[in-house]
Amino acid sequence: MAAVAAVVIACPAAAAQFTFDFSPEQTLFGRPVSGSGIFTTSGEEMSVGGRSAFAITGITGFVNGSAIAPVTGNFGNFFTSGDGFLDGSGIRFFTESGIDVRFFQQSSNGRYRVNTFGAFGSSNFVSASATAVGEVPEPASWAMMIIGSGLIGGAMRYRRRTAAVALA
Repeated sequence: MAAVAAVVIACPAAAAQFTFDFSPEQTLFGRPVSGSGIFTTSGEEMSVGGRSAFAITGITGFVNGSAIAPVTGNFGNFFTSGDGFLDGSGIRFFTESGIDVRFFQQSSNGRYRVNTFGAFGSSNFVSASATAVGEVPEPASWAMMIIGSGLIGGAMRYRRRTAAVALA
């Protein structure tokens, strides 16, 4: 029983992943910006602006063909529930080519917006979407399922053999 409790306590919180994409809808200045990728969030729910939110702990993908650089630290980047998946402060990240990207939902009109700084500056209202990625069990979970199935199969196969005595 103690071993089971230790395994349950040692399990990490379930992180969730969401695919996202955005494409130009209305360019305010500069050139159009489009991108797509995956947000990885913490499994720890909190409240941000009265909505359920999860801290964004990682992001991968591309913006205008440039790979998104790994996120270092947490700068108040949250994936929220409700009408919009980003709050007013949104998410800030960089691409491998040095572009500073700010992706957020503008509270005054409820539209998503992407501002870029660096190699080129631009501001665009974008059509954006995000959908949950199906969860995949961790390798330790797979190992426990396989071992458990093997133990059950072994127990079912095992039978006591009794010696039969034949009298001649």
